[in-house]
Amino acid sequence: MKNLKIFVTLSLLFFIFSNSSIAATSEATEYKIKIRKLELCDSSSTQASCNNPVTLYSGNSGDIDIANTTAGSAAASLGSASAAKFGTSYTYIQITMNRAFTLKGSVADSAGNTCYTKAGTAGTASVNSQGSKNSADLGSTTLYAAMPGTSHSTALNSLTSLTDTETAGTVTAGDEFFQYRQVLASTFRMEPGNIPSVTVAFGTSAALGAVGNMTSNCNTANASVGMYAAEPDVTVTIK
Repeated sequence: MKNLKIFVTLSLLFFIFSNSSIAATSEATEYKIKIRKLELCDSSSTQASCNNPVTLYSGNSGDIDIANTTAGSAAASLGSASAAKFGTSYTYIQITMNRAFTLKGSVADSAGNTCYTKAGTAGTASVNSQGSKNSADLGSTTLYAAMPGTSHSTALNSLTSLTDTETAGTVTAGDEFFQYRQVLASTFRMEPGNIPSVTVAFGTSAALGAVGNMTSNCNTANASVGMYAAEPDVTVTIK
């Protein structure tokens, strides 16, 4: 059987990294992620649970820059469908990633202050990132996705380690990894003689986030205020 290369960015069309209703987002000109694991989940799965998973990819993808990949094209080629069982229907994909992303861009915080990402102002697994009010300071920095909290969608949870299992909907401060589950645009079923194709579409127009009042200097950040990695607009279809 031929191997199917899974062209992957992120399947996050309706996924929310921040659990704040007053967060603002803007376009990122650089948006680098690291994927650690890809799994297909069978038809008994829900957004809270990936059941009877088969692993398409396990490892460290290295930096994948979604922002600088042509829309509609693949940002990375990872994995193989050889683990999928013939005759089994798969309805969800579960992706495990580092929470630390590399981003560059500007965004208005909840108070309307325009803040620019700045090198040397990295966020952490517990605290959002500061920025700068000066456009001349624009630079790449580390921002964390999935703000700590217990009111996230059940499609999301953080992980202490890559082999950890934690409560759906909960992101714990200090955790360096997270996983999420996204329903496939159409059910994937491996059939003999039928090698499926993969279609990916994405955009980063709302991939940089800021929440709370970072002040006019953009130098205030804590667990609930500051800049963070928001969701790219991406869908993946296997058919």
